[in-house]
Amino acid sequence: MKIMEDDGEVIDIVAIYWCAEKTLFLGIPKDFGGLTAINSNKVKIIDPKINYRAVYFKNRMHGIYHWALIEEDLLDEVIDHDPKSFNRFIEILKSEGVLSEDFI
Repeated sequence: MKIMEDDGEVIDIVAIYWCAEKTLFLGIPKDFGGLTAINSNKVKIIDPKINYRAVYFKNRMHGIYHWALIEEDLLDEVIDHDPKSFNRFIEILKSEGVLSEDFI
């Protein structure tokens, strides 16, 4: 799934979750080093297909997440910009073809 922000930046989405009445995306912007939360009302969806195995997960906010964030327990560390966890997640996404090989 891909979205476009108002400034034209295209971001790959690796999770969709709900908090109160909001639908939020977890995106992985280039050159960011982690995940960022994005309000779905503030972006344009340019590719609605989820091209990875996703799992439902419920903690404070329930949602649909890329399997590795949950099954490899990477979610909190990648959100917190832990380089080791982030690089592992990027490696998984590239191996699955979710991200291009030149993604940094």
